[in-house]
Amino acid sequence: MTPFGGLAFFCVLAAALVPAVILGLLGRSLRGYGLVATLALLLAVFDGWAAKLTLLGFWALQTALCWGCARLCRRYAQRWLLWIFLLASLTPLILTKLSGVLPNLRVPGLLGVSYMTFRAVQVLLDTCDGHLESVNLLDFSYFLLFAPSISSGPLDRYRRFTKDLHTPPGREAYADLLRDGVWKLMTGALYNFVLGGLIWDLWVAKLPEHGFWATLSYFYGYTFFMFFNFAGYSRMAVGTAYLLGIRMPDNFDRPFLGVDLKDLWARWHISLSTWLRDYVYTRFCMAALRKKWFRGRRTSSYVGYFLTMLLMGLWHGLTPGYLVYGAYHGLLMSANEVLDTRWKRFKTIKKGRWSRWGMRLITFHLFAFGLLIFSGRLL
Repeated sequence: MTPFGGLAFFCVLAAALVPAVILGLLGRSLRGYGLVATLALLLAVFDGWAAKLTLLGFWALQTALCWGCARLCRRYAQRWLLWIFLLASLTPLILTKLSGVLPNLRVPGLLGVSYMTFRAVQVLLDTCDGHLESVNLLDFSYFLLFAPSISSGPLDRYRRFTKDLHTPPGREAYADLLRDGVWKLMTGALYNFVLGGLIWDLWVAKLPEHGFWATLSYFYGYTFFMFFNFAGYSRMAVGTAYLLGIRMPDNFDRPFLGVDLKDLWARWHISLSTWLRDYVYTRFCMAALRKKWFRGRRTSSYVGYFLTMLLMGLWHGLTPGYLVYGAYHGLLMSANEVLDTRWKRFKTIKKGRWSRWGMRLITFHLFAFGLLIFSGRLL
């Protein structure tokens, strides 16, 4: 059963959400029931004992690492300890990605391993940095396994998530959440099943596999399909979270209105792009400046953007299309940073009444070409 993928899942989802709605409208806390609902949804989604045991093993590993990190990293202020914990946390994700390119490496498939791993890594980093004074293992388990966003995001933050857990919204506030959540579920389904489905069935799927004009048509069709498909899944996940009392942040904000690539990535898959910015790009730049890896102060920013976007490509997979996709966006983001910092007129162009729309058009096509690479059609 695929999350938000068919009638069977929505029937299970409705059965799980009805008690949550009743409790919410009565002004009760949804913390305990939300965890029960998450476990029930996971049992339905992970078909077969092998999948369930794999998920259990993953949870046990990440929970043990969280527990150990909270104790050892505070007692022994050694960065190499953090690196050991991070490598152990990332191992299931690394093995999963390697199994996609190494046929002899057999690793049990785990739905949502990328999202769950990044949630766990976030908690490890925040714990070692002192941003988290303590980690409740029950809350951590709920955060790690949160069913609505397990396969397609968004990537929430532990501190924001647990704040909602421990702050019941009350009757009136929950009524607003219920209204907004149902609306997001309905519009997400419209995006995904209707608009995305029609674009794929009537446009993209009917195109020949080769030929310039077919590829050009695919270029536009696939871009719009990806937006409605992905944004639809994300809206349904956010809507479900609302009904469970979790104000999960939106993942898309009119991305094709971005005036440059930095602006577009601040609007597309927002949770992943901001996660990479906070936990990869910023850390790399701070380390580079502190240890003086480069002569120029701005060089660390250019290199940081490239490495961050390359990691984004690797996060999707190790096949050539994903690697080239990440490197392509790394070069574009680095070039964007060069223009922002070295060409004063660039900011003026982005603010002009008409030139701004020209920049949006250019940005859209640059981004769409990246999705063409991502699709594997060119490689």
